[in-house]
Amino acid sequence: MKERIIRLSELTEYHQVKEVYGNSLACFEMSDRLVNIDTIPPVFADIFSVILIRQGKATFSLNYREHTVGPGDMLLFWPSLLVALTRQSPDFTALHLLCERTLFERLLATNPAYRQYPLFFCRTQSPILHLAPEQANDLANDLQQIARHIARHGSYQEEILHHLLHAVLLQVLEMIDPRADSTNAPGHSEQLFQQFIALLIQHYKREHYIEFYARHLSISPSYLSRIIRKTTHKTAAYFITGLLYAEACRLLRHTDLPIQAIADELNFSDQSAFGKFFKTNSGLSPLHYRAQEAKARQDK
Repeated sequence: MKERIIRLSELTEYHQVKEVYGNSLACFEMSDRLVNIDTIPPVFADIFSVILIRQGKATFSLNYREHTVGPGDMLLFWPSLLVALTRQSPDFTALHLLCERTLFERLLATNPAYRQYPLFFCRTQSPILHLAPEQANDLANDLQQIARHIARHGSYQEEILHHLLHAVLLQVLEMIDPRADSTNAPGHSEQLFQQFIALLIQHYKREHYIEFYARHLSISPSYLSRIIRKTTHKTAAYFITGLLYAEACRLLRHTDLPIQAIADELNFSDQSAFGKFFKTNSGLSPLHYRAQEAKARQDK
């Protein structure tokens, strides 16, 4: 079965979240009120997500590997991670931050230090960290502030929320980056990979081949390919295709753009080339995917 990509709007609807900022940001308390969680298949969530467990226990399936978490555990999810919540204790509560992918990418572009995030996502086998009580309390306070300001509609709401998001991103960065308290610089391979990811986030819609990124980094495509494999054990095509496919799904599901317009937006030579790319990755034609998603929304 081809796993489904789920959007922030669907997740907030499932969690019965009423306060969402601009269809791109939500922060709320998860609890044991969720029902039939064992019947929901794993999904790729097209978001960046932070979950901080406050009480009780829960079991998450991450890329089909189960992880049981408890108080003080922090989970980081990103679009290429296959996620399902499979079990929870009766006293389970957690704070959950959801940040839509494009907003998260814009935030990453504002600070060179944030390049550690893509590196962490690509290299980690378990995106779960156990926090010290002081760290957990500080993070909980910031997440609760974000939730409060999403519910308020003041003149400077956007600026306040972005400020609070940066505070959370920097706090989490200190926890995941082993160099945060060190003067050691990242190695040459990691530096090149970070630069590749930064370029990719800016240009993936227009540039689909490794040659473009290698040229901008003043290295050969074969050398960049070796660097990416050495650093992440994945290919350049994995990262390029992943971003293109997620954006194609978003445009098909959330816009009324004709297929040709989406092909143009993503710089495919024609509608046929886009259709072939999409069917290779989803098993469906773009029109079939759009119709299937529309029917799923109507059936809810």
